[in-house]
Amino acid sequence: MPPTANSPDDELTGIDQAAETDAGPPRAGRGTARDPERRCIATMERRPQSQMIRFVVAPQGEVVADLAARLPGRGAWVVSTREGLETAVKKGAFARAFKSQVKVSADLASEVEALLVKRTLDQLGLAKRAGDLILGFEKVREAIKSARPGCVIEASDGAQDGRGNVLALLLAAHGPDRGSAPRPQQDERVENQALPPVVSCFSADELGMALGRERVIHACLKQGRFAQSWIGELARLSGFRSVWLPLDGRPGEGASPSGAAGRKIDDTQARYPGR
Repeated sequence: MPPTANSPDDELTGIDQAAETDAGPPRAGRGTARDPERRCIATMERRPQSQMIRFVVAPQGEVVADLAARLPGRGAWVVSTREGLETAVKKGAFARAFKSQVKVSADLASEVEALLVKRTLDQLGLAKRAGDLILGFEKVREAIKSARPGCVIEASDGAQDGRGNVLALLLAAHGPDRGSAPRPQQDERVENQALPPVVSCFSADELGMALGRERVIHACLKQGRFAQSWIGELARLSGFRSVWLPLDGRPGEGASPSGAAGRKIDDTQARYPGR
C-alpha cells in the first residue's frame, strides 16, 4: 500500500508518485524505515535508499547532491552510478521530477564522484581519531593476524609485493579455505564472500592527506559499526570507480557505460553479506 499524506514517515519515505520526489528530510523525533526504497528518476527502478543519491534544488535553482539526505526541500533520487546520473542529465529527469526549470551541471556525475570521495575520506579521518583505524605495513599485518578486520585498505598505487603480502596473509588467516588446499573450479565471488572487503580506490597521497600523513599505503579498519557504515558509503562510490580489490589482487572492473557500474552496488551485498 502506498504511503498516505498522514504517514508518520511521509517527510522522507513518502514518494509523490506524480512528481517523483520525496516530501523533504525527516523531522526531528519522527521515525523512518531503516533503509526505505526510492524510485530513480532516470531509470524508474526502485532501490534501497542506501544505494541511491538524493538531490535538491538550491535557492539559486541549481540541482545539488544531498549525500546525507538531510537538506530541506523536496528531494529527487538517482541510483548511485555514473550511468544513472548521465541518463538523468541527458533525459532532463530533474526538470521533470521538480516540475520546474532547474540548472544541472553537464558534468554532474564527475562532481558527485568527487563529493563521494571526499565524504568517504573524511569519514576515514574520523575513524582514525576514534582509534578504529590501523596504519602501516607491520601494524596492519599484526592486526590481521590477531583478529578479523572490518575492512582492509590498500593504496591503488602501492607496490605489488607489499599488497600481495597483505592479501596472502588475509587469505591465510580469514579465507574460507584456510588450512586446506583451494577447491578446484571454485567461483571467485563465492570464495570472496568469507573475506573481509579489500578497498583499493584511493592513492597513497589521497589517503595521506585525509589521515594527516605524507602517504599511506596500508591500513585496516577494526570491525564494528563504523566499518559497516563506511563500506556502505564505498558501495555508492563503486558506481563511479573501481573500489573493491578482488581475491587475486587484480584491479576490479571499473565503472563503464555498458552497465557494469550499475551492478557494483548489488555485487557488494553478494560479496560481503551483512554489509
